[in-house]
Amino acid sequence: MAMTLFLASRRQNDWIVTEVRGILDSESVPELRDGVISMIGEKAHPLHVIADLSELSYCDVDGLSALAAIRTLLHDGGGELRLVCPEGRVLRILRISGLAHALPVHPTLDAAVRSAGKAG
Repeated sequence: MAMTLFLASRRQNDWIVTEVRGILDSESVPELRDGVISMIGEKAHPLHVIADLSELSYCDVDGLSALAAIRTLLHDGGGELRLVCPEGRVLRILRISGLAHALPVHPTLDAAVRSAGKAG
């Protein structure tokens, strides 16, 4: 039985931290996109999101495409997407795909929040 995607969001400083756990693939991408689109729809100002991928066990090309599309959507609205991804399989996929060079990737949530605070 395949693990599903689990999303949980909370505010931390001026950022929305979204935990992304489970498997991000063609079956779960719509759930991620819908969640981010609903967050964007609720906000009148630029949205700054940290996607915590620490507990993401798998990400395929559809998941990578979704992350890139979310980055573009947020950026076009004046916002930003940062990723938390420790060493492991998902980080290797981000590096191989080049997405790790297009998005700020941090090893821990604390590092992403500290970095985000400096950019703000």
